[in-house]
Amino acid sequence: MPLQDDLDFLSRTGLFGGLAPDALEVIAARATPRLVRARQAVFRQGGEPTHLHLVTKGWVKIGHVTGSGAPLTIRIMEPGDVPGCVAVFRRTPYPATATAIVDSRLLTWPTTAVGELMERYPRISANALEMVGGRTEEMLHRSREFATEPVERRIARVLLRLVTQAGQPVGEGMEVSFPLSRQDIAEMAGTTLHTVSRTLRMWERSGLVAGGRQRVVIRNEKGLRAVTAGD
Repeated sequence: MPLQDDLDFLSRTGLFGGLAPDALEVIAARATPRLVRARQAVFRQGGEPTHLHLVTKGWVKIGHVTGSGAPLTIRIMEPGDVPGCVAVFRRTPYPATATAIVDSRLLTWPTTAVGELMERYPRISANALEMVGGRTEEMLHRSREFATEPVERRIARVLLRLVTQAGQPVGEGMEVSFPLSRQDIAEMAGTTLHTVSRTLRMWERSGLVAGGRQRVVIRNEKGLRAVTAGD
């Protein structure tokens, strides 16, 4: 019998939302829990998509290495997200590597089982189409930012996205709740480690942010949003 917590969780996800309780029981019964330790790969770029993964606890980083060898962090996945879903649905190699940022729990389904479940429950296919459309729109926005916006604005956007997604209150402001290095920020903003370090030092002096080892706190969100607006 599937865990009730897993059934409740599945009902709140984008991929399985709107399905009847009996359908969720079938889906949960086909799933296998997987614990992925911090810095361990969930799957690797170029690998065959043998399983669909759903994050239930923790955080997973999606990273891509370009043809020139430059690393890019495409997205941070949170509970409810389905890393690598496009590769599974299209039966194509993973275009990126998924790595756990902290110890994380996932539910997995063999790719063959996913196809069977989508045929049995068409709502999954409709949800999947909406998810893929949202991912595509997000990537178009990111590509436009990389092509048209100055680097300080891109760095500010990265920090604001992260604190919206994973912020927790601390005495100094809002802190990103998982370990975050300057290299991570550089990969998400499409710039260099040197540029990120220089920019954060400048913002620390002006009171916009505070930092430390793999730690970033937004001290003045309004001021940081002014950076994204070009003020």
